[in-house]
Amino acid sequence: MTLYYEDDPADQTTVPQLPPLLRAVEVPAGQDVLAKAVAVAATTEVGTVFYAERADRMQIAVRLEPDVPVRQAGQMLFAMMIGLGDSIGALAPPEIAVTYQLPGYLMLNRGRAGLVRLVIDPAAGADDVPDWMIVSADVRLTAEEQDQAEWSQTPGAEQTSMAEEGGGFISRTRLVESSCRHFLAWVNRWQDDGFRPLYDSWMQRLEASAPIDFAGGEQAEWLGLDEHGGALVKLDGKASSVMPHELEAVCGTPVLP
Repeated sequence: MTLYYEDDPADQTTVPQLPPLLRAVEVPAGQDVLAKAVAVAATTEVGTVFYAERADRMQIAVRLEPDVPVRQAGQMLFAMMIGLGDSIGALAPPEIAVTYQLPGYLMLNRGRAGLVRLVIDPAAGADDVPDWMIVSADVRLTAEEQDQAEWSQTPGAEQTSMAEEGGGFISRTRLVESSCRHFLAWVNRWQDDGFRPLYDSWMQRLEASAPIDFAGGEQAEWLGLDEHGGALVKLDGKASSVMPHELEAVCGTPVLP
Protein backbone atom coordinates (compact mmCIF):
# COMPACT_ATOMS: atom_id res chain seq x y z
CA MET A 1 0.00 0.00 0.00
CA THR A 2 1.20 3.53 -0.75
CA LEU A 3 0.04 7.03 0.07
CA TYR A 4 0.55 7.94 -3.58
CA TYR A 5 -2.31 7.56 -6.06
CA GLU A 6 -3.44 9.34 -9.22
CA ASP A 7 -6.48 8.75 -11.39
CA ASP A 8 -4.55 10.25 -14.32
CA PRO A 9 -0.82 9.66 -13.67
CA ALA A 10 1.67 12.17 -15.06
CA ASP A 11 3.94 11.15 -17.92
CA GLN A 12 7.19 12.53 -19.30
CA THR A 13 5.38 15.28 -21.21
CA THR A 14 3.89 16.79 -18.04
CA VAL A 15 5.78 19.85 -16.78
CA PRO A 16 6.60 19.50 -13.06
CA GLN A 17 4.68 21.85 -10.77
CA LEU A 18 7.22 23.23 -8.30
CA PRO A 19 7.00 25.45 -5.20
CA PRO A 20 7.04 29.23 -5.87
CA LEU A 21 10.76 29.57 -5.06
CA LEU A 22 11.72 27.09 -7.78
CA ARG A 23 11.49 27.23 -11.58
CA ALA A 24 11.56 24.16 -13.85
CA VAL A 25 13.71 24.08 -17.01
CA GLU A 26 13.59 20.99 -19.21
CA VAL A 27 16.83 19.53 -20.58
CA PRO A 28 16.40 17.48 -23.79
CA ALA A 29 17.06 13.75 -23.62
CA GLY A 30 20.66 12.94 -24.42
CA GLN A 31 22.06 16.00 -22.65
CA ASP A 32 23.78 15.81 -19.27
CA VAL A 33 21.56 17.68 -16.80
CA LEU A 34 24.33 18.40 -14.29
CA ALA A 35 26.76 19.55 -16.99
CA LYS A 36 24.08 21.86 -18.43
CA ALA A 37 23.37 23.38 -15.01
CA VAL A 38 27.07 23.94 -14.29
CA ALA A 39 27.69 25.47 -17.72
CA VAL A 40 25.13 28.24 -17.15
CA ALA A 41 25.38 28.50 -13.35
CA ALA A 42 26.99 31.95 -13.37
CA THR A 43 24.07 33.47 -15.26
CA THR A 44 21.15 31.35 -14.05
CA GLU A 45 18.61 32.47 -11.44
CA VAL A 46 18.69 31.00 -7.96
CA GLY A 47 16.12 28.22 -7.62
CA THR A 48 16.30 27.06 -11.23
CA VAL A 49 15.65 23.32 -11.41
CA PHE A 50 16.99 21.65 -14.54
CA TYR A 51 15.28 18.30 -15.18
CA ALA A 52 15.81 15.61 -17.81
CA GLU A 53 13.23 14.96 -20.50
CA ARG A 54 13.90 11.20 -20.36
CA ALA A 55 11.37 8.95 -18.64
CA ASP A 56 13.63 6.12 -17.44
CA ARG A 57 15.57 8.36 -15.04
CA MET A 58 14.62 11.18 -12.68
CA GLN A 59 17.46 13.67 -13.07
CA ILE A 60 17.46 17.16 -11.58
CA ALA A 61 20.07 19.83 -10.87
CA VAL A 62 19.18 22.77 -8.61
CA ARG A 63 21.02 26.08 -8.79
CA LEU A 64 21.68 27.63 -5.35
CA GLU A 65 23.47 30.72 -4.10
CA PRO A 66 24.79 30.06 -0.58
CA ASP A 67 25.48 32.82 1.94
CA VAL A 68 27.85 30.62 3.94
CA PRO A 69 31.39 29.34 3.22
CA VAL A 70 32.00 26.31 1.01
CA ARG A 71 32.76 23.96 3.93
CA GLN A 72 29.27 24.68 5.34
CA ALA A 73 27.44 24.99 2.02
CA GLY A 74 28.50 21.43 1.23
CA GLN A 75 25.92 20.25 3.76
CA MET A 76 23.36 20.64 0.97
CA LEU A 77 24.56 17.23 -0.22
CA PHE A 78 22.82 15.74 2.82
CA ALA A 79 19.74 17.96 2.40
CA MET A 80 19.23 16.57 -1.10
CA MET A 81 19.89 12.97 -0.08
CA ILE A 82 17.38 13.23 2.76
CA GLY A 83 14.82 15.04 0.60
CA LEU A 84 15.15 12.37 -2.08
CA GLY A 85 14.84 9.61 0.49
CA ASP A 86 11.78 11.22 2.08
CA SER A 87 10.20 11.66 -1.33
CA ILE A 88 10.62 7.99 -2.25
CA GLY A 89 9.45 7.01 1.21
CA ALA A 90 6.25 8.98 0.71
CA LEU A 91 5.52 7.74 -2.82
CA ALA A 92 6.75 4.15 -2.87
CA PRO A 93 5.49 0.99 -1.16
CA PRO A 94 6.64 0.65 2.47
CA GLU A 95 8.65 -2.49 1.73
CA ILE A 96 11.21 -0.39 -0.16
CA ALA A 97 13.95 0.39 2.36
CA VAL A 98 15.80 3.63 1.54
CA THR A 99 19.35 4.05 2.83
CA TYR A 100 22.34 6.29 2.06
CA GLN A 101 25.97 5.65 1.28
CA LEU A 102 28.72 8.19 0.68
CA PRO A 103 29.95 9.78 -1.52
CA GLY A 104 26.29 10.23 -2.50
CA TYR A 105 24.51 6.98 -3.33
CA LEU A 106 20.86 6.33 -2.58
CA MET A 107 20.15 2.66 -1.92
CA LEU A 108 16.85 0.81 -2.37
CA ASN A 109 16.81 -2.48 -0.46
CA ARG A 110 20.63 -2.25 -0.39
CA GLY A 111 20.95 -1.86 -4.16
CA ARG A 112 22.23 1.36 -5.71
CA ALA A 113 19.40 3.19 -7.48
CA GLY A 114 20.23 6.88 -7.04
CA LEU A 115 23.06 9.37 -6.82
CA VAL A 116 23.38 12.88 -5.39
CA ARG A 117 26.27 15.12 -6.44
CA LEU A 118 27.52 18.57 -5.51
CA VAL A 119 29.35 21.08 -7.72
CA ILE A 120 30.54 24.34 -6.18
CA ASP A 121 32.02 27.41 -7.90
CA PRO A 122 35.68 26.35 -8.34
CA ALA A 123 36.86 29.92 -7.76
CA ALA A 124 35.81 29.69 -4.10
CA GLY A 125 38.08 28.27 -1.41
CA ALA A 126 36.86 26.25 1.57
CA ASP A 127 36.45 29.40 3.69
CA ASP A 128 34.97 31.55 0.90
CA VAL A 129 31.30 32.12 0.14
CA PRO A 130 30.76 30.73 -3.39
CA ASP A 131 28.90 32.69 -6.05
CA TRP A 132 26.94 29.56 -6.95
CA MET A 133 26.53 25.86 -6.32
CA ILE A 134 24.62 23.04 -7.98
CA VAL A 135 23.18 20.05 -6.16
CA SER A 136 21.91 17.25 -8.38
CA ALA A 137 19.97 14.01 -8.02
CA ASP A 138 19.71 11.04 -10.36
CA VAL A 139 17.32 8.13 -9.73
CA ARG A 140 17.02 5.06 -11.95
CA LEU A 141 13.28 4.55 -12.50
CA THR A 142 13.45 1.61 -14.90
CA ALA A 143 16.15 -0.54 -16.45
CA GLU A 144 16.33 -2.67 -19.57
CA GLU A 145 16.90 -6.43 -19.23
CA GLN A 146 20.25 -6.00 -20.98
CA ASP A 147 21.35 -3.50 -18.34
CA GLN A 148 20.29 -5.83 -15.54
CA ALA A 149 22.26 -8.67 -17.15
CA GLU A 150 25.37 -6.47 -17.33
CA TRP A 151 25.01 -5.51 -13.66
CA SER A 152 24.91 -9.16 -12.63
CA GLN A 153 28.22 -9.72 -14.42
CA THR A 154 29.92 -6.64 -12.99
CA PRO A 155 31.70 -6.87 -9.62
CA GLY A 156 30.97 -4.28 -6.97
CA ALA A 157 27.83 -2.88 -5.44
CA GLU A 158 24.46 -4.34 -6.48
CA GLN A 159 22.44 -2.12 -8.83
CA THR A 160 18.66 -1.77 -8.92
CA SER A 161 15.83 0.52 -10.02
CA MET A 162 12.56 1.87 -8.66
CA ALA A 163 10.61 -0.51 -10.90
CA GLU A 164 12.62 -3.55 -9.85
CA GLU A 165 11.90 -2.82 -6.19
CA GLY A 166 8.16 -2.28 -6.68
CA GLY A 167 7.95 1.46 -7.38
CA GLY A 168 7.54 1.34 -11.14
CA PHE A 169 4.19 3.17 -11.03
CA ILE A 170 5.88 6.41 -9.88
CA SER A 171 6.34 8.82 -12.77
CA ARG A 172 9.41 10.95 -13.37
CA THR A 173 7.32 14.11 -13.09
CA ARG A 174 5.84 13.26 -9.70
CA LEU A 175 9.25 12.30 -8.32
CA VAL A 176 10.73 15.60 -9.55
CA GLU A 177 7.94 17.51 -7.84
CA SER A 178 8.11 15.57 -4.59
CA SER A 179 11.91 15.59 -4.39
CA CYS A 180 12.04 19.35 -4.89
CA ARG A 181 9.44 19.96 -2.19
CA HIS A 182 11.17 17.72 0.32
CA PHE A 183 14.58 19.19 -0.52
CA LEU A 184 13.29 22.72 -0.05
CA ALA A 185 11.75 21.74 3.29
CA TRP A 186 15.11 20.43 4.50
CA VAL A 187 16.92 23.55 3.28
CA ASN A 188 14.49 25.64 5.33
CA ARG A 189 15.03 23.37 8.34
CA TRP A 190 18.80 23.74 7.92
CA GLN A 191 18.50 27.54 7.79
CA ASP A 192 16.40 27.60 10.96
CA ASP A 193 18.03 24.89 13.06
CA GLY A 194 21.47 24.25 11.59
CA PHE A 195 22.96 20.93 10.53
CA ARG A 196 21.90 18.85 13.54
CA PRO A 197 18.42 17.84 12.25
CA LEU A 198 20.00 16.79 8.94
CA TYR A 199 22.65 14.81 10.79
CA ASP A 200 20.04 12.96 12.84
CA SER A 201 17.84 12.14 9.84
CA TRP A 202 20.72 11.08 7.56
CA MET A 203 22.33 8.84 10.17
CA GLN A 204 19.03 6.98 10.67
CA ARG A 205 19.22 5.75 7.07
CA LEU A 206 22.96 5.22 6.81
CA GLU A 207 24.08 2.09 4.94
CA ALA A 208 26.92 1.52 7.40
CA SER A 209 27.84 -1.99 6.27
CA ALA A 210 29.59 -0.80 3.09
CA PRO A 211 33.11 0.70 3.08
CA ILE A 212 33.90 3.93 1.23
CA ASP A 213 35.88 3.47 -1.98
CA PHE A 214 38.75 5.91 -2.57
CA ALA A 215 39.93 7.05 -5.98
CA GLY A 216 43.20 5.10 -5.69
CA GLY A 217 41.39 1.81 -5.22
CA GLU A 218 41.66 1.73 -1.43
CA GLN A 219 38.66 1.07 0.78
CA ALA A 220 38.30 3.21 3.89
CA GLU A 221 36.55 2.00 7.01
CA TRP A 222 33.48 4.05 7.84
CA LEU A 223 33.58 5.57 11.34
CA GLY A 224 30.74 8.07 11.29
CA LEU A 225 29.76 11.61 10.46
CA ASP A 226 30.95 14.63 12.45
CA GLU A 227 28.77 17.56 13.50
CA HIS A 228 29.81 19.59 10.43
CA GLY A 229 29.01 16.92 7.86
CA GLY A 230 32.53 15.56 7.52
CA ALA A 231 32.83 11.84 6.81
CA LEU A 232 34.97 10.20 9.49
CA VAL A 233 36.96 7.37 7.92
CA LYS A 234 39.98 5.21 8.73
CA LEU A 235 42.54 4.36 6.06
CA ASP A 236 45.79 2.52 6.79
CA GLY A 237 45.06 2.83 10.49
CA LYS A 238 44.72 6.60 10.37
CA ALA A 239 41.44 8.40 11.03
CA SER A 240 40.53 11.52 9.06
CA SER A 241 37.54 13.71 8.18
CA VAL A 242 36.47 14.37 4.58
CA MET A 243 34.15 17.35 4.11
CA PRO A 244 31.22 17.04 1.65
CA HIS A 245 32.84 19.32 -0.93
CA GLU A 246 36.00 17.17 -0.82
CA LEU A 247 34.32 13.79 -1.33
CA GLU A 248 34.65 13.56 -5.11
CA ALA A 249 38.31 14.63 -5.00
CA VAL A 250 39.02 11.86 -2.50
CA CYS A 251 36.65 9.15 -3.73
CA GLY A 252 36.61 9.93 -7.44
CA THR A 253 33.54 10.86 -9.46
CA PRO A 254 30.64 8.59 -8.47
CA VAL A 255 28.68 7.03 -11.32
CA LEU A 256 25.20 5.57 -11.65
CA PRO A 257 25.33 3.31 -14.75
